[in-house]
Amino acid sequence: MPPDAESVQSRITGFWSRTARDYEAHPGNVAVPLRSALPPPPSDLLDVGAGTGFVSLIAAALGHRVTAIDLAEPMLEIAREEAARRRLDIGFMLGDAVAPPFPAESFDALTNRHLLWTLREPARAFANWWALLRPGARVVAIDALDAISDEDPDTPDSNDDHSGEGLFERYYNRETRAALPVMHLQQWAQVVEMFERAGFEDVSEHEIAAVEDAADAPRAHVLTGFRGRRQG
Repeated sequence: MPPDAESVQSRITGFWSRTARDYEAHPGNVAVPLRSALPPPPSDLLDVGAGTGFVSLIAAALGHRVTAIDLAEPMLEIAREEAARRRLDIGFMLGDAVAPPFPAESFDALTNRHLLWTLREPARAFANWWALLRPGARVVAIDALDAISDEDPDTPDSNDDHSGEGLFERYYNRETRAALPVMHLQQWAQVVEMFERAGFEDVSEHEIAAVEDAADAPRAHVLTGFRGRRQG
């Protein structure tokens, strides 16, 4: 782990903590066809980087046994409130999506939404996710590679002179952006390859519709992969 990983994660967590109450109103969020992507219920499902619980709530309503983790407590507070309102039994807890604190082969499915681009160590995360899944279990990841600026991380920060800075730029500064590998990828084939290197099989992705049908809406995709037996 790089020596600045703690400060990088602190800024990432700080941003999502600040934006928790307004997060689901963002036009980049997507309607997720989860029923067809998940195994038949009931199954043991882990939602990593669960945020406000969007995926967790859908999965629990479908009959899955859901555990959800996130490092931003304000996000989890919203998720707990909504789960209580809907009378859904979901286990919410603080936890790092890169290294979820659970024994190997604990889950039948692992989900996440708008998380891949903000992972500090995606290769390590994907390997850990593979280990957490039972043989034949699946990962389901929803993200949009074009939702975030592809600004060159070597360019000066917008807050170097404290002029025109936004909330995103203050937390996702040059150091933070440089530490997030998926943030700078342009092709989903590159993400698929990363999952395959972690041991996932039959990895595929396809585009799904945005909540708001706007011309400039990010093109969100759902990726699925299955945990076979790692070779070698």
